Amino acid sequence: MTIKKRLFISNILMLVIPAVLAIIVLISCLFIFFVSMFPHAEYRLGFQEELTETRYQAVELAAGWLSDPDDDQRAETESALSQLAEKNQITLQIYEEQNLLRQFGNGVAPSHTQLEQALAALNGEGTVSDGSFDLYGRQISAGGAHYQIYVYNPVVTLSSRNLKVWAAGIGFFMIVALLFIIFLTNRFLTRFVFRRISEPLKTLAEGVHQIRDGNLTHRIDYPEKDEFLPVCEDFNEMAERLRASVEQSQKEEESRKELLASISHDIRSPLTSIRAYVEGLLDGVANTPEKQKDYLATIQTKTMEIDEMVKKLFLFSKMELGEYPYSPERLDAVKEIKDFISASAEEYRRRGLQIRVGAMPNSAIIKADPTYFRSILINLLDNSAKYKEKGMGTATIRARTDGQYFKLLVEDDGPGVPAKALPKLFDVFYRSDPSRKNPNQGSGLGLAIVWKTMERMGGSIYAENLPDGGLRMILDIPLAGGEESETNFNH
Repeated sequence: MTIKKRLFISNILMLVIPAVLAIIVLISCLFIFFVSMFPHAEYRLGFQEELTETRYQAVELAAGWLSDPDDDQRAETESALSQLAEKNQITLQIYEEQNLLRQFGNGVAPSHTQLEQALAALNGEGTVSDGSFDLYGRQISAGGAHYQIYVYNPVVTLSSRNLKVWAAGIGFFMIVALLFIIFLTNRFLTRFVFRRISEPLKTLAEGVHQIRDGNLTHRIDYPEKDEFLPVCEDFNEMAERLRASVEQSQKEEESRKELLASISHDIRSPLTSIRAYVEGLLDGVANTPEKQKDYLATIQTKTMEIDEMVKKLFLFSKMELGEYPYSPERLDAVKEIKDFISASAEEYRRRGLQIRVGAMPNSAIIKADPTYFRSILINLLDNSAKYKEKGMGTATIRARTDGQYFKLLVEDDGPGVPAKALPKLFDVFYRSDPSRKNPNQGSGLGLAIVWKTMERMGGSIYAENLPDGGLRMILDIPLAGGEESETNFNH
């Protein structure tokens, strides 16, 4: 149940419960009032039939008493009449003509002339009342004589003072009771609503404390479907993003440490060689012009390696910071590849790598910076040239269109890499040689630059080993919108 629904129910109950309980209390007070004020008047207030029966019984006993000649029986009847009068608080008078023959009960004032006159107007039969007493009259005949029977019963009334006192007392009690009921209802409904607010708040606070203390795996399991559910879901998403961010920061920190170590190693190796050859020259080890020329050529080569490494490191750093200029334009990728191979094939052949062109579409329009695109080809072919095992290695370039992508494949007949190393090929300074004993195989920056370049172009790259040996690089480059690329292949 949502908090909104709970508040709505709480507001309704805040009105209904006090009203219902107040009515119950009022009815109880009125019941107590009537029971207290009229303890012996049940027959007057609600049991008229019982009063009528009592009167008839009194008249029958009186008739029996008047007509019974047996003294013992008359004594028993007198006793019954006395008990009946005392029990029901009535007074029974028996008149013979105008003379009072006998009276049972003594709850009547000495004179009730007005009631008797009123009853006489009814020919002695019926019931009259003056507000204080009721008088029931009946004429009977017994033993040849006529008798008038009077039955008096008091009418219980409340004085105005007593009524005001009771009204004030009931009113005061009702106010106190109503305030107490409202207090209890408010406490109950507050717990009913606040419990659904305090418990989620405690859960969220506990989650915040867990995150604060470094437990980034903590998640909130909140089963209720109320207003706190999206908050808890957002908390879990925040915690997951924070965990991923911290892990990424740790990974980047490790990468920076590895980068520093790799730079130190890769620069120190050629510098060590340069230093050794310079010392050889200074010490006169190269004592012939031919040796001196070889030493200087080696120094030049090592210097060029350092220069190339610094250039790549500078390029990669700019890419990391997003500060390297990128000017994309519409390019025919197939034409760019063929032009590059035509211009560079001979140079790679001298380096021991023969480039072959496989199946390609007639054209494929992409949107890329020409410099970036050529750097991709250069780094991939340089990687194949550095890791070749044969005296003359082979690299094959093929391409095709695949949906919205231009798929470029660069394959070589080199040694390949271990399967577990494939995902790491594009990490900065990564080389499949874990001991890094062969610095001549490059710095490991080339494929990292290719990865960054593909990311900048909106594409992707991954590597796989060929079944017969060698490595295949697969690049997916988005085709430019607005024009369809030709899908005919040539060889």
